[in-house]
Amino acid sequence: MVVLTNLLGVAAANPRLSQVIVLFCMTLSLFSPETRADAAASTDDLVAQGRRIYQEGIVAPGIPLRGRRPDLVDVEGPAAACTTCHRPSGMGSFEGGITVPPITGRFLFATQDRPVALLDTRAPKNLSRAHDPYSDASIAQAIREGIDVAGHSMNPVMPQYTLTDPQIKALTAYLRQLSVALSPGVGADMIRFATIVTPGVEPKQRETLVNVMRAVFNQRNASQPHISGRMRMPIDLLPRVLRNWELSVWELTGEPQSWEAQLTEYYRQEPAFAVISGLSTTTWTPVQAFCEQQQIPCLFPSIDLPPDESAFYSLYYTRGVALEAEVLARYLRNRTQKTPQRLVQIYRDDTVGNGAAKALLKALDNSPISVEDRVLQAPGPAALSKLLSGLAADDVVMLWLRPTDLAVLQDAAPDHAKAAVYISGFLTQGAYKNISSTWQPQVRIVYPYEIGNQRRVNLATFQEWLKAWNLPQDNEEFQSEVFFNLLFLTDLTSQMLDNLYRDYLIERAEDMLGRGTNSTAYPRLSLAPGQRFASKGAYIARIDGDKLSAESDWIVP
Repeated sequence: MVVLTNLLGVAAANPRLSQVIVLFCMTLSLFSPETRADAAASTDDLVAQGRRIYQEGIVAPGIPLRGRRPDLVDVEGPAAACTTCHRPSGMGSFEGGITVPPITGRFLFATQDRPVALLDTRAPKNLSRAHDPYSDASIAQAIREGIDVAGHSMNPVMPQYTLTDPQIKALTAYLRQLSVALSPGVGADMIRFATIVTPGVEPKQRETLVNVMRAVFNQRNASQPHISGRMRMPIDLLPRVLRNWELSVWELTGEPQSWEAQLTEYYRQEPAFAVISGLSTTTWTPVQAFCEQQQIPCLFPSIDLPPDESAFYSLYYTRGVALEAEVLARYLRNRTQKTPQRLVQIYRDDTVGNGAAKALLKALDNSPISVEDRVLQAPGPAALSKLLSGLAADDVVMLWLRPTDLAVLQDAAPDHAKAAVYISGFLTQGAYKNISSTWQPQVRIVYPYEIGNQRRVNLATFQEWLKAWNLPQDNEEFQSEVFFNLLFLTDLTSQMLDNLYRDYLIERAEDMLGRGTNSTAYPRLSLAPGQRFASKGAYIARIDGDKLSAESDWIVP
């Protein structure tokens, strides 16, 4: 400011110099903080408009995106959105023999250090092809005419869009910033993952979770190749940066309404690329909400009742007790024997118990079976005995109870069970083995896991790994979930190469789950775009001594 004042003083005595100073001042105004802020806001608006075109198929409020394929098939709105084929990450897809290439800023506009992507998870040689960098003009031609930067016609599945120049500019601005920077939690030589434990988890189970995870992390880091001559698989020959895995354990305390603040602080201190596994015997809703807000993938926590809300970044093994409720309802509705008139469900007054009871009531809506709720308010045989009284032979009982409550079942009702009794496979954790022989003929388990020899085949690799690492088997179903999750994560990150973007992790999980070895207690695991639950059914099983036998086929409600 002092310099400018002096210049103005000189200009007053020299009119020719004053013209130069005016031009100088005008140039300064172009770089003022206000001007720069306006420019940034304009860019943000442009990117936001491009995002709507790309993700939602909207070119302006109330105006859908429209395109036409060369076969004269018109697409409009969400069906025309770029994300339909190129996915939210922009990293493309492979479906039905058709390769949809990456269209992120790095892949479209790079002039050096060209990135590489594996397009088909089943074919290590199907890689993205190098091409000349696109310009604004060639991008416009590709979008409007279906002609790529080399002058070749694109695949006929690519629509030709009727976009104006400003709309092309907005979409290009969005693509230039899409999946350009690696996601938080990824460093130059490391990737950080977190696991989350909520209050109420038994210390032994928490210890089991962490021990399995640290053992797999250590094994994975130790086995990383350090020089190209030691690559072990064809996929490892592809270029990438070697990064060690680091694990953070985020343990929550207090009431659920305080968890968001705790998670935010954990994340501030140690940003994680993804949340892996995790444990809760109560609610998981605040955790899912946090992951969705921060756009952090959350892969396959071990929980009894996933949230009702839909999510993009959260994947689960099953819908837990809600799935069991629907399986039982379908089984009872379709029984060839006489349909029961009354179902009595006994449960604890907590998040999981109430959620299970609500799901079963909903699943039996509009059926001839009436549902009666009985809430177990206190532990011990006396309270349970009271709830089991007054049952008739043609009733059905559903026990949404954990092992500590089932342990007193024989003392609560020592006689033969009058009614048919069903028990939650999720909540029992194998406690059905303690049910007395006099009750066993009347008891059935709604069982979401594999039974018999196939289960032993599935778990063979897991069992051998436990022995190799000298780890005890505390809970076969739970430990195998954690073990499989980490093996799956290893495959995911390997096939992602250096394209470590969170959206891409979720998309790869949707594509890859079910194509490799299943080392869990579940019969089968699979996902498709938009699906969030990997196992979708359960058996009705009977107790044969210390083992289970399937009484029904695999039921998918």
